[in-house]
Amino acid sequence: MYQVHSGEQLPRINKGCVWAVDEDGNVEWTTDRAIQIEGSYETKLRLRCDGTKVEVSGNIGRFRRPDNLFGFSYEQCVARWNDVLHDYGLPSFSKGECFYYAGDNHLQWSGAINTRIDLTRNYWLFGRDNLTAFMGWLSSQQHGRLKVGISPDGGTISWGEGSQYVYEKFYDKLREIESRKKTACHYDADVIQLCRDGGVGRHELSLKTRYLTQKGYRFMGEMNMGTLVQLYRERSELVLTDKLSFDDFNDLPRTYRATAKDWRDGVDLATSMPLRTYQRHRRELLKYGIDISTRCKVEHLRPKIKHIEIMPLVAPDWYRKRYG
Repeated sequence: MYQVHSGEQLPRINKGCVWAVDEDGNVEWTTDRAIQIEGSYETKLRLRCDGTKVEVSGNIGRFRRPDNLFGFSYEQCVARWNDVLHDYGLPSFSKGECFYYAGDNHLQWSGAINTRIDLTRNYWLFGRDNLTAFMGWLSSQQHGRLKVGISPDGGTISWGEGSQYVYEKFYDKLREIESRKKTACHYDADVIQLCRDGGVGRHELSLKTRYLTQKGYRFMGEMNMGTLVQLYRERSELVLTDKLSFDDFNDLPRTYRATAKDWRDGVDLATSMPLRTYQRHRRELLKYGIDISTRCKVEHLRPKIKHIEIMPLVAPDWYRKRYG
């Protein structure tokens, strides 16, 4: 997030500057290096101000907290950022005023700009066996043009890694905690036990600058938690599915059963089927979690669990009392 305060002279905050010079020794450009703000529990943020533009980055929901199993709303995150800015004598991020440029019908705001927004939600799968099975199924799902990625340990399934638009992942929260050797010691034993007993999985959705700009959400003045909740619901349909649609290929409609089996056996369906038939079969099989446009992986064909319960995890009372 950043905000430009035109006409104001703010404290200059940086960790030195980087500049470039031309062949004659003239400075072409200069940029301030961000300082790193270290909080308790080995948490860090980045901040810089060139006297006019204030820019921040980092996980504000995690800052100075032993864990971030449960986070904050958009408005609460902005308030936390403002507390940090005030520590350095800088003004708060604000919506500013709305206006239109001459000849442009798009609403503009003079205040803070969102450069990235991360949405997260925890899910309770009633046991680690269910979590493992659910993630095995997720690993076979492709979101449109976003490629599926699987971490070496199988603990994270991702879509769109490296994308400047949207990045999405679902991971085993307990495994993620245990992998952080430096910070795992800060987690409350009750938090770790909650993740272990419930088979807790975490879904994260990162909305990048390009997405926010194209969708009209780059301005703080146009963003609120209600909008983000709706965005999450629309993009998390796959994760919110509470049923795996079939036990095996024999449960598929007869019309598409042979196609699914050919896909399983490695047949190149895009070249072996008429285009219209291929497109129709792909569209129908996607309803059962099968994308015949992607290569089948044998490990994805383990026996399917017909019904896995999955529900959003609500912060227990003891967690809210301890961490707010």
